[in-house]
Amino acid sequence: MINKVRANDPMSSLSAMQRSARFAGKHATRIMAALRDEKSLTAGEMAQCTGMTVEQICRRLPELERSGLTQVVQFEQADLLRDGYRVWEAV
Repeated sequence: MINKVRANDPMSSLSAMQRSARFAGKHATRIMAALRDEKSLTAGEMAQCTGMTVEQICRRLPELERSGLTQVVQFEQADLLRDGYRVWEAV
């Protein structure tokens, strides 16, 4: 996880960053389990499967993509959308 706290940020920001780092791995595990079970899902569908919020999922998906674990489903050379969300799959 990239440190997004600036030197002049209050201690509460540092504490929040440290707490979010602890949850990131758990969130990624839940997202990957949902994708393995369902094959392809939108962030909204993942939220229903995992009990997480869409915002939590949307923070993790780019990290998982950079790690080579997920990708956006492509259809006719464009991102596949369902209900306004991109559709993701495990790699």
